[in-house]
Amino acid sequence: MKWPIAFMANVGFEVLPAQQVADELLGLGYDTIEWTMGHLDTLVSPGCALSCQQDLVTDPSGGLQNTRNAIDVAAERGIPVVNVLTGPNLWEPKAVARYDSRAWESALDALNEACDYAQPLGVTISLEPCWGTLAQDGATARRVLAATPCSVTFDPSHFVLSGDDTPSLVREWGDRIAHVHLKDAFGRSGLEGEDFHFCLLGEGRVPWPGFFAALEEVGYLGPLSVEFESYNYLEQILKNDPTKAARLALEQVQALLPDLQT
Repeated sequence: MKWPIAFMANVGFEVLPAQQVADELLGLGYDTIEWTMGHLDTLVSPGCALSCQQDLVTDPSGGLQNTRNAIDVAAERGIPVVNVLTGPNLWEPKAVARYDSRAWESALDALNEACDYAQPLGVTISLEPCWGTLAQDGATARRVLAATPCSVTFDPSHFVLSGDDTPSLVREWGDRIAHVHLKDAFGRSGLEGEDFHFCLLGEGRVPWPGFFAALEEVGYLGPLSVEFESYNYLEQILKNDPTKAARLALEQVQALLPDLQT
């Protein structure tokens, strides 16, 4: 099985012209690109997903409007998936750690509205369970999936932090998985940089062979999208060069997948 390999256009790519980003990533050997809101108005083909990731707890109204804008662009440009979070996005300065019933109500209402808006436009809303947010582990993600028609963006690094069995969750959610991130981690839920780190692929505790085997078992055919968040390595070793980060990440992916990529 050969999955398309993508790179999320962050880590410095977001300040470069979209066509330059596409030329550099495709030139390195990537099959496609996961665009971010930094290129919302200028993104070019190819694009496998648009990472929207609004905080639907701190600002549900504004977050929903931004998500609708992302859906419009995705529909116009033929991008099949808009990647979303519930919030709160604790890495953003205005976010507040809220997990009360009102926070849940706001996020779930916004997600349902986003799905209703996206469905007739042929765009899939795909929830990423993510550290610090309402949906941050298997149990809380199930709550969202039971209350909304969202698909799943599966990032295994977050389930390292929560202690969930990653391959079991892949098998549980099966064809509801619309998008996959490649990111590694070690530590436990808490504060980034203190309780956990996102690290280079293969350095953390993601069970990569079991994870890929489970994806193959459920018949996942979508892209594997690298989300590079090894920021200390990027700054100190790669001197904030996003192209070097993308090149290094592709080498890691190719080393992890030699028996599955044909």
